[in-house]
Amino acid sequence: MFVALRENGERCSLLDGWTMDQLRQLRKSERFFCPVCGERVQLKLGNKRSPHFAHKKMCVVQTERESLEHLLGKEHLYTWLKRQDVDVHLEPYLPQIQQRPDLLVCTSNHLYALEYQCSPIPTALFQKRTNAYRKEGMIPIWILGSNHFRRVSTHGVKLSTFHWLFVDGFTQTPVLRFYCPMTKHFLQLTHFIPFSSSLTYATFHISPLSSCSFDDFLRSPRFLLPSSFWTEWKRKKGQWRLSYPLYRNGTNEKFYAYVYAAHLSPALFPVEAGLPVAHLYWFETPAFIWQTYLLLEIMKRPLYATFSFHEIYEEMKRFIRRKMIQIRTLPLVMNSHYSYALMDYLCLLVRVRLLKRVGKTAFQRIRAVRIPSTMEEAIWLDEQIIQMLTFDQKEDFLKSRE
Repeated sequence: MFVALRENGERCSLLDGWTMDQLRQLRKSERFFCPVCGERVQLKLGNKRSPHFAHKKMCVVQTERESLEHLLGKEHLYTWLKRQDVDVHLEPYLPQIQQRPDLLVCTSNHLYALEYQCSPIPTALFQKRTNAYRKEGMIPIWILGSNHFRRVSTHGVKLSTFHWLFVDGFTQTPVLRFYCPMTKHFLQLTHFIPFSSSLTYATFHISPLSSCSFDDFLRSPRFLLPSSFWTEWKRKKGQWRLSYPLYRNGTNEKFYAYVYAAHLSPALFPVEAGLPVAHLYWFETPAFIWQTYLLLEIMKRPLYATFSFHEIYEEMKRFIRRKMIQIRTLPLVMNSHYSYALMDYLCLLVRVRLLKRVGKTAFQRIRAVRIPSTMEEAIWLDEQIIQMLTFDQKEDFLKSRE
């Protein structure tokens, strides 16, 4: 940590422009104490890590050992905000919730608790800290260290359950934030379209710290869906058809049992299943599985019989209760819900002329789903439906409803 108390009770911040010689003299002449627990702390001065205070014993506030990346990142972020004349406080202790955010930013409208997270953290501790900030009327902003970033292709990134915890939804478009203290760049991932439980398509926005304001940092980047997305999506849908049935697990077994009962092959699922929608990030279950379930339920309804969004939503909840569909845990996404993805999908089925919208939340089925009889036919039909979705689309058709 960068802040400790002197023996006279004054705060001492190591980011107040001390020279190394001054700090060496300070270490010889002063004793320092933790502002939280009151225990003695040591002033650490070295060549590899920034000067910092360290406990001799565990503090009452649960924190992780601060790595070089963490110390550098926290220093950079604090200095970045100070240069903009932002009202920022370094490592303030909040006794009412017994927590100490890395930075506390005060604006005319909001209080922001900024946490720079480089090491793994238990989900329960993450939830505890986040909920405590919210209870005090603060907006928690979590920034991951760049060591967590795993890019696998131009727009593909590996995201674990841990990473999804940090997806921030207080802006219009959910965003996952990273900072690299070595390059001094922010990286923001937005507009997530998961291919699987771990692989996600996203747009990447890289901003130098020197040219990014705090307002820019909080603002959702504008989204244009690159044409390369459709190529990647078609390839992934083909992989679902060709290779997914080879992997055996609980989710797959339930899917196989369901489609076999409907006299279908898992590889020859409906053409209208496995399509991307704006709020797809809510689902850990691959799109072709949960959409196949809903399509087969919709097919049970007579042609031109009106049904409501609520009816299909109840069907979806039944699949979730039976653990046939898995929903992601997104504690920072408060202005959205997995039901948004369902409405997105029903509207998409209107667009591909499977459904007709007859009211704000009412629909009719106007034809049967297309079930391919061979793999060659499936690939061809997949190509046709993708062309229908991309026809005359200069920008992303997956525009958020939020």
